[in-house]
Amino acid sequence: MAGAEDTPALTLELGPDKVPYRDFQQIVRAFTGLLSEISDETCGDPNAVHWEISVSEGSVLIAANLPAATDANVVNRIQETVRKPPPRIRSRLNRFPRAVPATRLLTGVDRRDILVEGRQDADRHPSQVAEYGTVEGTLDTLSARGRFHFTISEPIWNMAVQCTVPDDLVESMRGMWRKRVAAHGLVHYDREGLPTSIRAEEVELFPYDEAPIGDYRGLLASN
Repeated sequence: MAGAEDTPALTLELGPDKVPYRDFQQIVRAFTGLLSEISDETCGDPNAVHWEISVSEGSVLIAANLPAATDANVVNRIQETVRKPPPRIRSRLNRFPRAVPATRLLTGVDRRDILVEGRQDADRHPSQVAEYGTVEGTLDTLSARGRFHFTISEPIWNMAVQCTVPDDLVESMRGMWRKRVAAHGLVHYDREGLPTSIRAEEVELFPYDEAPIGDYRGLLASN
């Protein structure tokens, strides 16, 4: 039986059937974003962990491995983060795309599906599903009825997320209009675990480029 050192930190499983390219693109973008956030959560830098990605035949399995040379302390922190996801990572799991129903995100020797745990909050009323997290997308709407409200267009779920900010952020937000941003704050979700609004405490220009989806083109092509 494989030991913990032989088990990928995370394995994304998309099931045995072919997956539409658009759905695959969304899920892989979400997966790579999750890896960056885990790296940032554990090391304070989204690029600190040099993940090794491998793809398996049969069911579509995309595994994220830690190189053998990875510092032991980093390995331990990442293993703890995926075993017991903190609120920030749990928020990301709650928002993971559901376009492919068979999607699973496996961790540990026992291949526990942490997406199932992340969806337990969907049973609660939407007003109760709120936690600190991040919404990324294009800042494309500005409203000044009483106070400033913004809308962030989410590229993964093709939806608009309402964003409110403190008065001291309004001027900087104006300079970000029509640009890609990352808003951090209290995020509210619907029953499906999708973000509907965020009360942002900090908004910054998107700190890194979109996941290089082009690198994954052809993975699902017929042999």
